[in-house]
Amino acid sequence: MSSAKVGIHVPIMVDEVIESLQARKGGMFLDCTFGSGGHTKAILDASPDAWVVALDRDRRAIQRGEALSAQYGERLALVHAPFADLEHAVSFKGFDGILADLGMSTDQLKEGRGFSFADEGAFDMRMDEGSGMSAQEFVNTAAERELYVALAEGGVGQNARVIAKIIAEKRPFQSARELADVIKQAHVGKKSESRVHPATVVFQALRMRINDEIGQLEHFLHAVPNVSKKGTRFAVITFHSIEDKIVTNRMRSWESAGSYPASWRGARTETRVGHVVNRKAIAPSDEEIERNPASRSARLRVLEFEKDFSK
Repeated sequence: MSSAKVGIHVPIMVDEVIESLQARKGGMFLDCTFGSGGHTKAILDASPDAWVVALDRDRRAIQRGEALSAQYGERLALVHAPFADLEHAVSFKGFDGILADLGMSTDQLKEGRGFSFADEGAFDMRMDEGSGMSAQEFVNTAAERELYVALAEGGVGQNARVIAKIIAEKRPFQSARELADVIKQAHVGKKSESRVHPATVVFQALRMRINDEIGQLEHFLHAVPNVSKKGTRFAVITFHSIEDKIVTNRMRSWESAGSYPASWRGARTETRVGHVVNRKAIAPSDEEIERNPASRSARLRVLEFEKDFSK
């Protein structure tokens, strides 16, 4: 059983990732979401011939990775950049394996940046603290309609309009905890007896809006083939249905080449570029979920490219 842990974050489905990427064979790998470095470390430990280029738009993540960089030397290159810009951020083309873990890092949750309900200070929620609008500014200044759209697109569901109205009425908010308490007291979202905090999906939606997570993911998926080659394994770990649907649909389109019928006589604008390795998403084992409840909603999807885009 593999073991990889950097900082306080526990990486998810490490063995499944190593197997999916075929990392024990060695090669050049791209970790598009370095986070706390757990998956990168596991890849490097899987083979002395494994090399990793690791991206993250969170500068604090890159700083956390300096210890790993010192340990593995030239086998690890850290790059401060969002994965949506990977074509500009990396000079190497034709990786053997590419990984994206779309989940939050426990280290980020513990840094007092507004990702956690317990944060008492000003809440930011930006992955890249040097760009864009903070969650506090957005929540306190956005029109009620804009709040509603952000919540609805982020998966809040039928309560989105009610919560947007409550936020507009109760603002300004000075901390993540204050916002979470207002949502909880309003008895919207999950039932009060649930172990899940009623503000969970609200915070998810706000984080997605502040960081343009859907836009970033779509740009990233568009760019991935351009740094791949024939045989590249592409693995993605998702944590909620919105991003999982986007990843699934893109992989299916790469495999189906646009699903043209056999009788189609017109020009084909798409060609098959790869095949899905596992027809069903890989889920964490019961043992892993027991050890790390945060892994419960994780799903791993893997595609192998059949064309060389790197030349």
